Amino acid sequence: MCRAVIDGALPFLRAGLLPNIYGTSQSDSHYGSVDAALWFARAVSMFVESGHADPDRVRRHYLPALREIASSYRDGTSLGIGADDGGLIAAGGPELNATWMDARTAEGPVTPRDGCAVEINALWYALLDLLAELETADSQARKWRSARDLAGETFLERFWLDDGRYLADRWFEGEPDRKVRPNMVLAAALARSPLTRSMRQDVVGRAHDELLTPRGLRTLSPADPDYIGTYGGGCDERDHAYHQGTVWPWLLGFYTEAALRAFGASEIPTLRRIWSEVLGQLDEAGLEHLSEVFSGDEPYEPGGTIAQAWNTAECLRAARLLDDPRWR
Repeated sequence: MCRAVIDGALPFLRAGLLPNIYGTSQSDSHYGSVDAALWFARAVSMFVESGHADPDRVRRHYLPALREIASSYRDGTSLGIGADDGGLIAAGGPELNATWMDARTAEGPVTPRDGCAVEINALWYALLDLLAELETADSQARKWRSARDLAGETFLERFWLDDGRYLADRWFEGEPDRKVRPNMVLAAALARSPLTRSMRQDVVGRAHDELLTPRGLRTLSPADPDYIGTYGGGCDERDHAYHQGTVWPWLLGFYTEAALRAFGASEIPTLRRIWSEVLGQLDEAGLEHLSEVFSGDEPYEPGGTIAQAWNTAECLRAARLLDDPRWR
């Protein structure tokens, strides 16, 4: 099944990008996301690490696509994507949010994230590391290792906030965006990462204190003046709240993975308690499903669709993670 999904995405690869909304072909698909192709690369990496992928087939079928993604992102493609002098990926623009936090109103993007976004560059580092591992020619492997090492060094220089012990949300016009958002948790969850275990622990701790709720992770810390604690009202009101404090359950899957990488088996009882609270909401709006989003403030009212595939997928993935013997 995993191989079928990955194979099914390959015909849609265009100028290094994959759609965030799939049609029946490239022509009727929507290419509006900087992260889709990078998540594809992570899926390939997880398939390789699972032990179920044939190494020769991976190199024949997936390595050319991974090279195309990396080369296109490095050299520049649509959505304002391109590598900067520090080897990191910038994307978007004043009127374009190309990350998953893409809500906008007539006034433009609600949560501007153009520049270098933290989770995009964590995924970029992981892609470069995967390429360095898969290449069989020494010259090609060295090229990707060099790019990975530069990206990793710059990533820590720009995103790690030593005074606060967490990751900035983006790097824009030479300055870090210090807003506390869950994108740092996505970065801390990845196996292929320049972060130390101590850094992962600090990121998880900050997320626990400011973002964690009994429904998932908030999209912005309540301590931030831009925080909106209620998801509701008309379209503009909902769009303003969508990524400014609203809770998204799928993020808890990455919180689980980050916590396990940071603390190991000692964190499993706490994570199971957190998930027991979340799964208690399976019948709140849609039978046996978690709602798309919840308000960031109590009583955490559900909103959006009554069933969301990525919420369900992350519930299942977290259950597998918590039972995985490698954390023992």
